[in-house]
This record gives sequence, structure tokens and C-alpha cells, in this order.
Amino acid sequence: MTTSVTIESSGDVAIMRMNHGKVNALDVDLLIALREAFESVEHRQAVVLTGNDRAFSAGLDLRALLAAEVTYSDSLLRELVRTSLTIFNHDRPVIAAVNGPAIAGGAILALAADQRLMSHGVIGLPELHVGVPFPPALIEIARHVVGHRLQQHLLGGVVIDPQTALEINMIDSIIESEQLLQVAVARAQRLAEVPLATYALVKVQLHEPALALISGVTAGRDEEVANAWRSAAVREGITSQVERMTKK
Repeated sequence: MTTSVTIESSGDVAIMRMNHGKVNALDVDLLIALREAFESVEHRQAVVLTGNDRAFSAGLDLRALLAAEVTYSDSLLRELVRTSLTIFNHDRPVIAAVNGPAIAGGAILALAADQRLMSHGVIGLPELHVGVPFPPALIEIARHVVGHRLQQHLLGGVVIDPQTALEINMIDSIIESEQLLQVAVARAQRLAEVPLATYALVKVQLHEPALALISGVTAGRDEEVANAWRSAAVREGITSQVERMTKK
């Protein structure tokens, strides 16, 4: 595990902080480090996942993607899915303390948690605006949280403020920045008091429909998504998005 993800303990809660560059842009190394961090916490520990002072996570590192070989996107998507499912399937409580922008892949990491508390910034899944498709597992994680509102949100391709996110159940609470981490740790600690076997069983039962849909995805769908990310048209869309980001 690298210093891009740090862990400190507070009682039965592991506070896991992403601190990778300015906005925690997700590259293969950060995703692996995050997954290893979840695998390393004590079995009894709940987790509060948060970002640095600038962002929760602004999504995939598109600049790194364009600078690498075309097949790098295969590894990036694979690690994003693996890490998101690791968070989703963690048998203890997971609270996302969203302390800034949580965009695209960053939003998925938050959606994989059991609860999302947000202080400020924007959150959302604007991939269609960039022109990139979703791996099926990530759609089902998002659908598990947002339900029927997901179609409108995905096809709109926008990011939204905390109040709008609360209205569509993308987050659970809006908390003042100064209190966010404290409240998240308190909620995680309270949930950690539930017996491990009980919490894990209820969580599995709640997740069963989403996991069944993920396992039942049409054969080859993941490869279709991977092929699309490698295509000239999608890479052109990514290039345009990076240029827009550079001009800001």
C-alpha cells in the first residue's frame, strides 16, 4: 500500500483517506492502493472513506489514460470495477465522507459505500457527456442506490449539488464541512456495534439483487465496453474533455 491512501484508527473505525495529487484522480496505482487498504483493515473495523482538502475524487485520470498505451484503459476499468466491488462487498459498515467533488469514478466509489455524507462540491456521473460507456457492474452499484432515478441522471450527463443529490437519494445527509468527519466516524462507530455476523448478513441480503444482475450480465458486455474505450471516437471524446478541463 502506498501513501496515496492512509489509514488511522478511531475506536472500531478505520478512517481511510485518499491523498493522491490535487483531486485524487483515479489511476491504476491509486485504485490498487485503495483496494489493498480495504483488504488490510481489521476484520472488526468499520470504514470511513474520505478525500483530501481539494476533493473526494474527481474521477478517472484521463490525462494519464491518454498518455499511456491504448490498452491502459483495460487495466483502469478492471481496477475500478474490482475496487468498487471490494468497497460494496466489505462486510463491515462503510461511510463515505464526501468532502468535495465526487465525479464519475469518484462518485462510484462513494455509491459503493453503505451511506454517503456530503459537505460541499458536486457529485454525479457525467460519463455520457464525455462519450464513454459504463462497465455493467458500476451501473448496478449506482442503480442499487439511486434506483429509477439513475436513467434520468445518467442520460443527463451532469453533476449536481448536494441538495439535488439528496433529493434523488444519491447521498444520505448534508453535513457542515467542519463536522463531516466527526459525524461520519460517529455513524460508523454506531453501526460497528451491530454484531459482525448480523451486519454482514443483512448487507449481503440487501446487495443480492445488484450482485445477481452483475453476475448475469450478458456474456461479452464488459468486452464491448473495453472495446469502446479503446476506440478512436471515444478517445477523441476523452481528448476533448481533457482540453475543456485544461482551459478552466
